Amino acid sequence: MKIKILEDYPEIKLEYLEYLKKWNKIFWFNDDFKEEEIDIIIIRSRVIVDRKLLDLYKNLKYICRVWVWLENIDLDECKKRNIKVLNTPWANADSVADLVIWWILNLTRKLDYWYEWIENRFAYMWPWISWKTVAIFWFWNIWKKVYLRLKGFWIKEFLIYDPFLSKEDIEKFELCKKVEDKKELFKNADIISFHLPLLDSTKNFLWQKEMKILKKDVIIINTSRWWIINENKLIDFLIKYPNTYYFADVWEEEPADPKIELLELENVLITPHIWAMTFEAEEKMHYFEF
Repeated sequence: MKIKILEDYPEIKLEYLEYLKKWNKIFWFNDDFKEEEIDIIIIRSRVIVDRKLLDLYKNLKYICRVWVWLENIDLDECKKRNIKVLNTPWANADSVADLVIWWILNLTRKLDYWYEWIENRFAYMWPWISWKTVAIFWFWNIWKKVYLRLKGFWIKEFLIYDPFLSKEDIEKFELCKKVEDKKELFKNADIISFHLPLLDSTKNFLWQKEMKILKKDVIIINTSRWWIINENKLIDFLIKYPNTYYFADVWEEEPADPKIELLELENVLITPHIWAMTFEAEEKMHYFEF
């Protein structure tokens, strides 16, 4: 089959696609090719696969996205044309889970103070992780990895909100309890980490009415999608309760910079969407089976 790579390095790395050359011909970013002869296109984040693009590739059989989510692909139109869409949902699970653990440790021990060289050792005072309650939204690939890592810290309980999993599916995991009402999680959690797709039902999932019932020293981590948390309301909450900590790897204005009001808060840490940036995950995200 003939494969066209539609995004340039470093978004898509040709060295990780060498395994495809045995049975396929690969056209790199600037190679000459004819759209109607292409069987497979490989994209990442910059290319939008809509009806206009699909009309160019009349014999397309597969669309491969080097990533987890599929929000830049018109899945309904692909289904109409009998085009199969492939992604790599497990590839970055360990990378994201590691990042979540790292930031929980950072936030609980104020490791960022080390970089600022704050000499007053009592500035680092913070409760330990053990015997804390962790809220999980939703219990998918990445959060199962986070759960397995956090268990080793003697977590008291994992409260899990997932409308797609049964009580039996969830509670077969040690220390896990399925919760039907998300308010119960917001009320009782010491640590909250989001890994939700952006849907109509998840937009503003954490908003003003939920923030009113949060603990005043809660740790909130968002490595999922922007708009899951209402940032304007969150900023007000973080200013009012300085013992609350917020870490995010995503923000509303992407790809532009985050709100300056958020960046200037001492109880906020933001990284530039690096959750999947490990060598191992990057290689796995380039692997597809047709």
